[in-house]
Amino acid sequence: MRAEDNFQREIVNHYSLVAFAREHGGKMSVGQFVNKETGERFSSCVFHDGTDEGKKTFVPFSSKLNGGVPLSSEEVAKQQKDLQVVQFDNGHYRLCSKGKSSWQDVNLNLD
Repeated sequence: MRAEDNFQREIVNHYSLVAFAREHGGKMSVGQFVNKETGERFSSCVFHDGTDEGKKTFVPFSSKLNGGVPLSSEEVAKQQKDLQVVQFDNGHYRLCSKGKSSWQDVNLNLD
């Protein structure tokens, strides 16, 4: 499990994988990377914006996705309708399953 996944972060936005890819250049790669600070290996999607500056947006796989086993590019393509990108309050992203919410609404009296 990645150390960053241990922190409780608030999700501030979510996108379907396809919508996120469109917003971030339309070209996506999947690969293995090493965190320069911790030496920890992780799997991530990388979205390329196609500009001369070559901006790249990294979206690491959630540790809960696929039981922690990284998906291949073929598996990501095959499951694209079932995947989403979530954005946390610190600006970081994660790739995860859409899944069905197990949350139950609570009717609060906010007066």
